[in-house]
Amino acid sequence: MRILSEACMLLIAFCLYWCNRERRRYLKKRIGSKAPLNVYQAARNMGFMLTKKDLEIKGDTTVLRNGAILYSFHFGVWELMPCTLRRLGYDLGVVVNRYGGGRRHLFAEFFDKFLYKFRSTGNIGVFYKEDTMKMVRFVKDGGLLGMLVDGNTFYSKFEKAQKLSRLNNLPLVPFAAYRKNGTGILEINCDLEKRVKERPLDYMWFYRSRIE
Repeated sequence: MRILSEACMLLIAFCLYWCNRERRRYLKKRIGSKAPLNVYQAARNMGFMLTKKDLEIKGDTTVLRNGAILYSFHFGVWELMPCTLRRLGYDLGVVVNRYGGGRRHLFAEFFDKFLYKFRSTGNIGVFYKEDTMKMVRFVKDGGLLGMLVDGNTFYSKFEKAQKLSRLNNLPLVPFAAYRKNGTGILEINCDLEKRVKERPLDYMWFYRSRIE
């Protein structure tokens, strides 16, 4: 299953890479000659995420016991954080953008429905940016809320995470999820920028935010 999903994602990723000249230039500007390797690694990570495998947890999870705002970048296999912690008994929710932003078209609606189904599997809550009160109620009931704070810079959406943290008096906890020697790892309360420097090909350098 994993080999098949990775093969499919590799084919899709490289087709999109060669067909989108603007995004290809953007990627080369950010990571230079390693651009094809970054596409390759990102595609493999996406294939791994589709398998919904549990990750091996590193770090102290006691910081999460009374609720928290978990944040990360488009790095490694971030989509596997919610299902991993959910299986440990935590109540998880994620904050996401709609794929098409304000522009609704057939492909965007299809992709949004696919992502919603994928992310909500296992009774994980899915919240959009306008669901502020729903998010507040969720974390006040002890839930963990996960979000990605990067966009056109690493911390372009970090202020939103800080606001949720202050509003609900909850800790801000960084996490990193990635593969190492074939094993998926979830680090709690880690140094995100350090992980990107150590594993630069695991970051999606071609990502640009649709909504800031």
